[in-house]
Amino acid sequence: MEARTITALGLRARVLEVDGGDRGDPIVLIHGDGGWAETWRAVMRPLAATGRRVLAIDLPGFGESERPGKVRYFDPKDAFYPSFVLAAMDELGVHRAHIVGQSMGGAVAYMTGVSAPTRTRSLVLVAPGGVGRDLPPFLRLCAIPGFGLIARLPRSKAAARDVLATCFHDPRLMTPELIDEASRYGNASFPEFIRALGAGVGLRGVRPALREAWIARASRHAGPVLVLWGKEDRVLPVSHASAVHEVFPHAQVHLVERCGHLLMAERPDEFLAATLPFLARAEEAVAA
Repeated sequence: MEARTITALGLRARVLEVDGGDRGDPIVLIHGDGGWAETWRAVMRPLAATGRRVLAIDLPGFGESERPGKVRYFDPKDAFYPSFVLAAMDELGVHRAHIVGQSMGGAVAYMTGVSAPTRTRSLVLVAPGGVGRDLPPFLRLCAIPGFGLIARLPRSKAAARDVLATCFHDPRLMTPELIDEASRYGNASFPEFIRALGAGVGLRGVRPALREAWIARASRHAGPVLVLWGKEDRVLPVSHASAVHEVFPHAQVHLVERCGHLLMAERPDEFLAATLPFLARAEEAVAA
């Protein structure tokens, strides 16, 4: 797995790449709010083994990517995140890709897909944000005005581990690498986590006007869609999955037993068992 630095929208960004060849379209992986590129570590090499380039991007302000200034993260008129993903794809020489996102990264993948459908071969959305409006209290509390000041206070390694544990059904499956990265990347990016969260979430949950504006664009992406959700997700409840077909009537929905929010890290085999044939079918459909 090779790390490289690119510049997209004037921001320095880190990308992890496993180059499996060009037998299929590249795969772009987008982590969730507070995440980092290595959250995809367990599935990157198996995905690349199918003959595809696999690219995991640190979103700005997360991992080792430069923090953005004042941007419109999700604004329907000038959304920062899909513009950044497309600019990163340009820098990486990727014209069209399977775009895969988890949690907030799922929302970013969706926005990218409906903003640039000709550049999106398929969408794989892992417990994507924005499908449902209701959120657990701890996320809504983070949207309280002024919480960003608290986010700047020092945080312990134990706090980082505890937050990571909420993303697992079985915390014993957290790897030492993820625990170390949660302290190194998760703690440092907490202020950006609050900024991004506050842009899309209020005290009552996902901002309705924002959600409705983006869902109204769903028909722009007519390609294949796969949605994966852990049945024991404590961050974004699996009940949200029932609304998927209101957004994408043709979407495939796969629920994973004994799995929390970070599905690709907790249950990588189940992720791959659903995703690999889906990607192959997506390319076969175009070839046909």
